[in-house]
Amino acid sequence: MKEQYIKQVKKELHLSRKVKKEVIRDLNEAFASASEHGESEQQLIERLGTPKEFANSTAEQFGIDNTKSKKRNGIISTLVALVIAVTAFSVYAVAQSGKVPEGAIGQSDATTNIQIEGVFAFDVSQILLAIGFAATAIAVLLIIRTIHKNRR
Repeated sequence: MKEQYIKQVKKELHLSRKVKKEVIRDLNEAFASASEHGESEQQLIERLGTPKEFANSTAEQFGIDNTKSKKRNGIISTLVALVIAVTAFSVYAVAQSGKVPEGAIGQSDATTNIQIEGVFAFDVSQILLAIGFAATAIAVLLIIRTIHKNRR
């Protein structure tokens, strides 16, 4: 129970490694002290609150808003996914704009029976299109997750 609680607190704390180590050390000492004074782990956990509550109050003691970094990371992740999507779609659009019609040689308008294949047996621009769709889906999911968390 103690190890699980400490593991959760460590996960919820958004502090520097050094400060996080201090907090975990102090938390271990609190469990040891409680045990010496006849208090069970469960009683101490009830007194300290949930791991999230404990982490937030500890961060507050250091003058840090424990929730800001999570929100900032969510916003940054969403923006990165959107930038990747826009870039992939832009490169795909540029690659498609200069393409000659299928089966044409040079800039002629008539089709021929000669087929020329590139290095790959498939069109690389399709990969860009897939990356764009994947990045868009990730961005949308991150936005939905952020909205859902803010409603709670």
